[in-house]
Amino acid sequence: MKDTVLDLSFQDYLERMNPQSSFQEQLVVIDLDDSMTKKDKVGSYPMQLEASSLILVVSGEMQIEVDYLPYTLKRSTVMQLLADNIIGNVSHTPGFRGYLLLFSPELKQEIMSLTSSIRFPEAGNLKRLYPEQSLTDDECAIVLNRIERIKKYIADSDHLYRATVIKNEVINLLLDITNSRWKKYGEREISFSRNEIIRQRFHELLLGNCRKHRDVGFYAQELCVTPDYLSKIIRECDGQSALKWITNAVVTEAKLLLRRPDMNVSQVAVELNFPDQSTFGKFFKRNTGMAPARYRADALRKAIHYT
Repeated sequence: MKDTVLDLSFQDYLERMNPQSSFQEQLVVIDLDDSMTKKDKVGSYPMQLEASSLILVVSGEMQIEVDYLPYTLKRSTVMQLLADNIIGNVSHTPGFRGYLLLFSPELKQEIMSLTSSIRFPEAGNLKRLYPEQSLTDDECAIVLNRIERIKKYIADSDHLYRATVIKNEVINLLLDITNSRWKKYGEREISFSRNEIIRQRFHELLLGNCRKHRDVGFYAQELCVTPDYLSKIIRECDGQSALKWITNAVVTEAKLLLRRPDMNVSQVAVELNFPDQSTFGKFFKRNTGMAPARYRADALRKAIHYT
């Protein structure tokens, strides 16, 4: 798949992508299919969007990395993402079809306020533990119907209560998904093995520290284990070494920073705690096959193309 640029605020996204179905700069509904690839709408560039999002796969499969972890979303699978999740390496099988919904921070806050009296904290914990979930055929039909109703009311600009109806439909959609997740996981006593806890903590630490720390020893020390033991656990759980996860995370962060027009290569090297620009350049080229200056130029050129 071709590269794309989606490191945007919600307003930037609306201006650059001009989606057909959007509401008051708060909500976007996008039909996803093979044509998205041809138009360079999704791809392998890492993405950070200042919006919560929801993906529903109707047919085919989608591959996606979220915060450096790979997921395969199959038919009748829904995934909820948080603002500032790092997303990359998006691809899909032939015949893929689905929906992407984006919610502005303001709309999310309003929905949380409107539902504060009925929300269960346990349900929120489940969403963090299980960002993706498979739906039954009946559940998928309900979710699909909710999305189609949202699109219908977005298009009905003459509706007297359009804003209220749309927000109610969004709330109903999210409650239906939460209900489905609760029926599947809510009665379980959630417990993790020591290795699973170490793995989870490693990925949490990686998100917050990969810009400053590239050595396995730092993460092992934070987790009170030896570097060899940490590498063994991560390889057993994830199929690749801790060092590989760290390297991939640093490369992703480097790509995000290089795409910023207000930062040059030297500043990116400093931000990522490299001793100098030359060392950073060798690291980046060794892991991507491209010099950082070349990557930055290509990324900024593509960003201008979508402006």
